Amino acid sequence: MHVSALLACICVPSFVHAADQISTSWQPYRDANPFVAASGLPFVPPSASPDSWRVDAIASASNTELAFDRDAEHLVYDAEIHEIRVFVTRAFGEHWIARATIGETSFGNGFLDSFLEDYHRAFGFSAGDRGRLGTDGHTIAYSDGRGPGVLLDRTLHAVTPALLDVAYRRSDEGHEWLYGATLKLPTSNASPLVDDRAVDVSGWVAVQSTDPLSRVPWGARVGVMQRGNSRLLSDRVNDTVPFADAKVGFSLLPGWEVAAQLQWHSALYESDIPFLQSAATLAVSSAWHARTGWTLRAGLVEDAVPRHSQDVTFFVGLSL
Repeated sequence: MHVSALLACICVPSFVHAADQISTSWQPYRDANPFVAASGLPFVPPSASPDSWRVDAIASASNTELAFDRDAEHLVYDAEIHEIRVFVTRAFGEHWIARATIGETSFGNGFLDSFLEDYHRAFGFSAGDRGRLGTDGHTIAYSDGRGPGVLLDRTLHAVTPALLDVAYRRSDEGHEWLYGATLKLPTSNASPLVDDRAVDVSGWVAVQSTDPLSRVPWGARVGVMQRGNSRLLSDRVNDTVPFADAKVGFSLLPGWEVAAQLQWHSALYESDIPFLQSAATLAVSSAWHARTGWTLRAGLVEDAVPRHSQDVTFFVGLSL
């Protein structure tokens, strides 16, 4: 995806009823590591006002360069991934809510390498240099000598798997509970790193604040994903993957909010390579809710446990 295309898609609107703003501190993200994103790991819980539609769009770019050698396992990863994703949510009355999401992703050289070198050095983070592996900027290669390996050595554009959510919500004083399920449906044969072709099912329970007068919106969720017949590292797949999310926001001024979100999942694969083990990501963002109804949110995501997930991801979304 070219820079111009990425910036253009940032302007795709998201139509959000003003009453939903208390829930927007959930940041529509999950681990962007393609070994994870090819599965059905759910995004954050859906939200919409009763009997209303909600459409969200987000553009993101993540960049990682690393290499591992663990006994017979070898992984070389040098790629930048861009994604444009749309979420369509519908609330049926006070209790039922459904959501569908799908996106377009691209693997390539990208444009963040030099910026990220400066970013890491400015904050004193280690292992920020790019170009150390001698690869071409769009290489993902895994081998273990016992099963089918993974090799991506070209640029790639493809449709992501479709995820469908349904949840029942029960309101309480100042907060609500959501009891939900997520279904992942395969959509692409472009590469197992885009879609592992499995049909995955997840169950989860979430709780989040609903008090419109609170300056500190919060939420938490726990769940488990049951994986289907994955074509990605099929001989190493863990069938059951627990996950958990937590978020907190703070209203600095009327209409201006900052938020932090921590997400964790257990290992999707049996592997000694950290990048294929359990991972946690920390997303921070700032959002402006205008009186005219539009909302702009921008943020970044870091690997809370270094070298277990994407190095850094930047995202922007616009809501009207």
